[in-house]
Amino acid sequence: MEKLKDKAITIQGVEGKVRLERNEYGIPRIQADSYDDLFFGLGWVHAFDRPVELELTRLIAKGRAAENLEASEELIATDTYMRRYNLFGDSSRQVAQLTEEAARIADCYCRGINHVLANGGRPFEFHLIRHKPEPWTAADCIAMTKLIGLVDMTETQGWVEKLIVQMIKNGVPLDQIRELFPYMDDQPDDGFLEIIAQVRLNEPVIPETLRWKTLPRMKASNNWVVSGSRSASGKPILCGDPHLDSSRLPAIWHEVMLRKGDMWFAGCTVPGIPLPALGRTDRLAWSPTYGYMDVIDHFVEEVKDGRYRRGDEWRDFQVREEVIRLKKGEPRKVRFYENEHGVLDGEPGEDGYYLCMAWTLGKGRGADTLNHGAALLTARTVEEIMPHFAAVDFCSQNWVCADVEGNIGYHQSGRCPKRPPGVSGLLPLPGWDPAYDWQGECPVDANPSLYNPPEGYIGTANHDMNYCAMTRVCNTPMGDWRARRIHEMLAARTDHTPESMQKMHYDLYSKQAEDWMPIIRPLLPEGPRGDLLRDWDLRYDSDSVAVTQFESIFREFALIVFGEQSLGTAVMRYMMDESIIFNDYTGSFDDVMRKEESAWFGGRTRDELLKVAVERGLASEARPWGEGRMVMMSNIMFAGKLPKWMGFDYGPIEIIGGRATIPQGQMFTSVGGRKATFSPTYKFVTDFAEDCIYSATAGGPSDRRFSPWYASGVADWEAGRYRRMKP
Repeated sequence: MEKLKDKAITIQGVEGKVRLERNEYGIPRIQADSYDDLFFGLGWVHAFDRPVELELTRLIAKGRAAENLEASEELIATDTYMRRYNLFGDSSRQVAQLTEEAARIADCYCRGINHVLANGGRPFEFHLIRHKPEPWTAADCIAMTKLIGLVDMTETQGWVEKLIVQMIKNGVPLDQIRELFPYMDDQPDDGFLEIIAQVRLNEPVIPETLRWKTLPRMKASNNWVVSGSRSASGKPILCGDPHLDSSRLPAIWHEVMLRKGDMWFAGCTVPGIPLPALGRTDRLAWSPTYGYMDVIDHFVEEVKDGRYRRGDEWRDFQVREEVIRLKKGEPRKVRFYENEHGVLDGEPGEDGYYLCMAWTLGKGRGADTLNHGAALLTARTVEEIMPHFAAVDFCSQNWVCADVEGNIGYHQSGRCPKRPPGVSGLLPLPGWDPAYDWQGECPVDANPSLYNPPEGYIGTANHDMNYCAMTRVCNTPMGDWRARRIHEMLAARTDHTPESMQKMHYDLYSKQAEDWMPIIRPLLPEGPRGDLLRDWDLRYDSDSVAVTQFESIFREFALIVFGEQSLGTAVMRYMMDESIIFNDYTGSFDDVMRKEESAWFGGRTRDELLKVAVERGLASEARPWGEGRMVMMSNIMFAGKLPKWMGFDYGPIEIIGGRATIPQGQMFTSVGGRKATFSPTYKFVTDFAEDCIYSATAGGPSDRRFSPWYASGVADWEAGRYRRMKP
């Protein structure tokens, strides 16, 4: 089989020839005379560059990691977790819902992958574990999109809702919970609150899939666009920087360039999915961020003798039995109990109350992502593509777009459930009462949307976008600090250029610090320690000691307010250090902490408690910020187990910025002690005055350790040097 190295090669596609080559950065260029051959070429390149990533991801999605990789308890837990959601079984049924165009795209793409799998030889990693990949199918493509929608996105919303249940079970007053989650406007009676307090919460099974999981964890991102009225060129400029896990190799994104006649695309793809994720064609540009739409609810199910109550009737659960085969050892059987709401949390072995999770983007979803994503390479205008963005169904995303005619737009995708009046989606609902069932789904054209706004710019940063929606779709957004800074910088000038946008990608000014320092300054002591923070310029520079002081004070204050005053210090430390919840929802906690008076303050004033936090924070060691921000980029297969000199791991690299800077650098310790991060893994800029893109990627195209394109791009990404790539 031909190999794509330094020279251009020509391969046989579905209909005709496909030309493949790499540019000077190792980015594959794929050229064909038909779309069928173009997608064949994309599948071929994905399988050639990322064979291990493709297979590891698919095994996770299918719940077959313990069968094919190793029979560890960690992977058995992962498989059990994934079988609960039955992503692959549902994806197999969704294949029949593909349009003729989407089915053809998936078929051609899979043919490209399977050609390499059949003729290219197995990677040495699979020889080590004696594994041979099965042929790739359209169901695999759909399962990949569903996995992205589940991992972290749906998961995190579910964890927040379970956190609220745990708070109620531990006696946290409802008024305090409402203060933390202001969209929770439900009015439950005391009797139902007592029932919630009795719910059996199985220990959340959140297996450490980070070691093996290779899909983007799209927890945070920025995107923005300006119209020609705010650019030096008089044409729109669009930018994106998805914030994902930057502590892994290969790079999360696989950058490619496609060409068919006059149509060209440059940007990112996700191996396993036959469509571009973000980038630019000759006519259109787009970039997504996570929308934080609440697409799930928990229902409380009353269980007796293994059955659940519906009105005055007791019904049998549908029982789904799954067999988890092991690479070594006897297979394990697991059972899942389902009803009209979803899958029960645990087995109904004892009478009592259990949770059941309903998810609008789970069962019966997935095909529309490919059906509507098929328009990305052929759509010519913002107005034409926005309905397709709205209908994408793998998860909630904020899609910002621009076209060559000068239009800019935004639409959020996702299926928001139509809840009964008075239901926020944050409190669990009585599953036995049909009055609380979902009443269908809100129309996608009611989701947040903007088209050519008068201010001449649009920016999203995972913040509350309900203001431009016809229905409330989000109840737990991230803090708005990054969005405020982006809007401030976009509004400040009318001569934006690609260079000014690149500087925004690396801007380290914190709007959160701007909010806090007028409150903290009066409480600072006289002397060198206080003076250092008092004179801080509010930038998260690597050599800044003041940043570390500010973060120490903020951390101590959060531990006092939510730990010592209510939840317990150990619980709060766990939430801050070993879970993603505090990182994701710091804005909710921050809003409470900045109030002068709060039910969380235990009858004391904010400044009384903050003064203690200032004393503790300044007493801790204050090193330059960058010293504590170094991480290794670990190979997805070996996960740091091999010596560094072998070259599978790279680094250390610095995770710049903080939670409130445009390049959001977040770090926490995940299950198993692994350092997890999310930060901008791909930086993308395009000006419609030019036929090119500017980009920087945290890695290279290949997952082959000995390829020159394995870690290529990391040094430029760290330094802020962008590639200029023309079609």
